[in-house]
Amino acid sequence: MEKRKIMRLGKSSLVVSIPKSWASKYKLDSSDHVILIPQRDGSLAVYPVKEFTDEPTEQEIMIDPEDEPGILERRLIASYLNNFGIIRIRSRGVFTPEQQSLVRKRVRMLTGLQIIDASTNEIVIQSLMRLNQLDLPKSMRLAHRITSTMLVDALSALQIRDVELAKTVIGLDEDVNQFYFLVFKQLRAALLDPRFMNELSIDSMDCLTYLMFIQRIENVADHAKSIAESVVSLGNEECPKDLLNLALKTGNHVHRIYAMAAESMLIGDDKAANHVINEIDHFLPMRQQAEELMEQHLVKLCEQMLPKLTPESCALFGPHQKAMFCLENIFEAFGKILEHSCAIAEIAIDRALEHGSRWPAQETPAKAPKKTKKSAKKTA
Repeated sequence: MEKRKIMRLGKSSLVVSIPKSWASKYKLDSSDHVILIPQRDGSLAVYPVKEFTDEPTEQEIMIDPEDEPGILERRLIASYLNNFGIIRIRSRGVFTPEQQSLVRKRVRMLTGLQIIDASTNEIVIQSLMRLNQLDLPKSMRLAHRITSTMLVDALSALQIRDVELAKTVIGLDEDVNQFYFLVFKQLRAALLDPRFMNELSIDSMDCLTYLMFIQRIENVADHAKSIAESVVSLGNEECPKDLLNLALKTGNHVHRIYAMAAESMLIGDDKAANHVINEIDHFLPMRQQAEELMEQHLVKLCEQMLPKLTPESCALFGPHQKAMFCLENIFEAFGKILEHSCAIAEIAIDRALEHGSRWPAQETPAKAPKKTKKSAKKTA
C-alpha cells in the first residue's frame, strides 16, 4: 500500500497519479483512458477501459493411476470454478475405467463443459459457455424452484409410499448442484475482475450475499434428497400412522417456511423474512411430540415382544426399528432445512436494510391505484 498526494490541475480539477508498475502491467500510456467507479464503502475502483472477456485459458491436470480417490474430481471442479476454457487431464500411465467414468460423469454435471478429445492417457475438455451470457438472478431463482419442488415431491412420496417418485427427487439434486457451481463460478469471476462485476451491476458485498444464498439453497436440496432417500429405504414397511401424519404435517410447515425465506430474499422483503424467523419456533413442539411418540411406540413394541422373546424373534424388531430410524432421519432433515431457512431470512434482512430497496431479480408489481369518485366522474 502506498499513499499518493492529490494535486490541483487548473481551477476546478483534482488529479492523482497511478503507479507506474500498474500502468506497465496493463500497457497503459498517457493517451489511454481508465474507468473510475465509486464503491459502496467510499473507495474508488480504477481499471483499464477494456471490455470484459472470458477468452479460453488452459489448465492441465496431471494424475496417476494410484492417486487417492477424490483428487481428480476435486481438481476438475476447481478448474471449472476458476473458469478455465480448456482443461487437459493427463495420466502418467493410462486412465483406469473408474477415472474415465468419473470424468465423463462430472463433465455432464458441470454446465457448459464438453469433451472435445480423448485418448487412453489424455482427455481434453472445453467450456462452451461464456459467463457474461448468464442471468445470475434467474439462475438462483431456478435453483430455488427445483429445491422447493424436491421438498414437495419428497413429502408426496412419503405420504403415498412412492419409491419411484422418491428416486426422481434424488436425481433432481444434481440439477441444483449444477446451478450452484454455475453461480459460484460467475461470482468468483466477478470478484477477480471488477470489469465483469460492473457488467453484472453488482459489487463485492452482493457477491458475498448471493454466494451465501445459493449455498443455503444447495444445502436445503441435500436435505430434501435425504428425505427422499429415507422414503426409498422405508419402502413398504409398516409405519405408525400418528407418526407418519405428524411427519407430513411438520414437512408441510417446513416447506412453507423455506419457500417464504427464499422469496423474501429474492424480492428483498425484510418483514416476510422476520416472519420466517418467528415461525421457526413452532417446529420445536412438533419435534418434541415426534420424540415422545417414537418412545411410546418402542416401549409398546418391547412390551409385546418380551413374553415370547427368543434369539430368533429378535429379528422381528428389524422392520420396526427401520421405520423408526427412517422417521428419525426425516425429522432431523426437517430441522436442518429450518436452520438454513433461518439463515436465508437473516441474509434477506441484512440485504434489505443495506440497500433500502427491493432487489430487481423479482420486483413486486405495483398495485393499480383505486379510482376515487371524482376521478370516476371525470372518466365518465
